[in-house]
Amino acid sequence: MICYGDSIIEKDEKPLQALYRFLNTYLPETFNTVHILPFFPYSSDDGFSIIDYRVVNPELGDWDDIRRIASRFNLMMDLVINHVSRESLWFCDFVANTPPARDFFIDLPADTDISMVTRPRNSPLLVPVNTHRGIRHVWATFSENQIDLNFANPDVLIELIDIFLYYISTGAKIIRLDAIAFLWKQLGTNCIHLS
Repeated sequence: MICYGDSIIEKDEKPLQALYRFLNTYLPETFNTVHILPFFPYSSDDGFSIIDYRVVNPELGDWDDIRRIASRFNLMMDLVINHVSRESLWFCDFVANTPPARDFFIDLPADTDISMVTRPRNSPLLVPVNTHRGIRHVWATFSENQIDLNFANPDVLIELIDIFLYYISTGAKIIRLDAIAFLWKQLGTNCIHLS
């Protein structure tokens, strides 16, 4: 079953608690796997612009609620691996020029030739951002609120591996890598499905 963390709403109960009770009461023999779409604090795109990968949105519940669901069902979670919210602490550090996250994003001149890049949406690819170093233009495949991570920086890969392992420790049996096709960028190519 695939759902959002707030697909089931009950009075006086956090949505993830209501989801667990609903699944356990009505569907224990129908589904053995539950895919909960991103349940983290987010700023747009129905949860796919994550502010903090390691926090459950408090409006939905907490990690104990996630672990409870994972104890009864195979839990599938999304790792939104290509980008983070413009409101994330990492991006705030980029704006403030604070290491290490100041190097977590792709910063290019505004006149960079990006004509070959495959786009899933028609928003600008290079988004201007006011930073402590002046106006910078960062890569944003999906929207100006979803800023792409720079996987050419090994620190980004290490950070995301750590998050991946954290998700496993919370009970995830399956982790869907969201927007993985757009992860690697190389100017002069279409920047999709590159290895």
